[in-house]
Amino acid sequence: MEEVTIIIPVKNEEVGLTYLLEEYNKSDLKENYDVKFILIIDSRTDDHSKKVASGFSGEIIDQYKSTGKGAAIMQAVHSWKREPNQKVIFLDADGSYSFEQISNILEKLDHFDIVSGSRFLNRRGRLEGMSRLHHVGNKILSGISSFRNQRKITDLCTGLWGFRENALLELEFQSKGFDLEAEIFGTIRRNRYSHAEIGVDWSQRKGGISKLRSVADGLIILRRIIIT
Repeated sequence: MEEVTIIIPVKNEEVGLTYLLEEYNKSDLKENYDVKFILIIDSRTDDHSKKVASGFSGEIIDQYKSTGKGAAIMQAVHSWKREPNQKVIFLDADGSYSFEQISNILEKLDHFDIVSGSRFLNRRGRLEGMSRLHHVGNKILSGISSFRNQRKITDLCTGLWGFRENALLELEFQSKGFDLEAEIFGTIRRNRYSHAEIGVDWSQRKGGISKLRSVADGLIILRRIIIT
């Protein structure tokens, strides 16, 4: 079976992880791919996320030195690079994306270097469970990033990305927080990677609270779009 690594950054997401674990155990993904999980746990986590994470029988890493989503992903990628495999998925831990969507992204990676899941590609209007501010902010940032990089993206702030081995091996992210996705998309332009979006279903997070600070993180993301 084809080898796949799924990287999940975690901070206080025991409910979301429980949902993901139950869904994974019922998914076709488990039957069709040789899946390895790398879960990286933020040092500030104070719920039972780490205990739930052990149910994935994957590699569990304590996040050190720097906090934030981008820093967590980069630490996990460094671990993956010691024993790389063909395809890698970045997945949010809150249960808002399903493993069925991951299967679709893995299939698309047969033809593209990087694939992202878009919540808006086949939809108009705001998604149920998404705040108006997050919706409008993502639309604006996606539009600016599309202009900056001279290629279309409809969902810059998606929490679901897929990479072929050759692309991820070359990447060294600078982003520490939620500007990671903006850096990924800018890197696609600079390195001339092929990229595709596919439409994905999204549901409101399962428990916990969003770590995204709408205005402050939005400005950080905007800066990353400009400088990448």
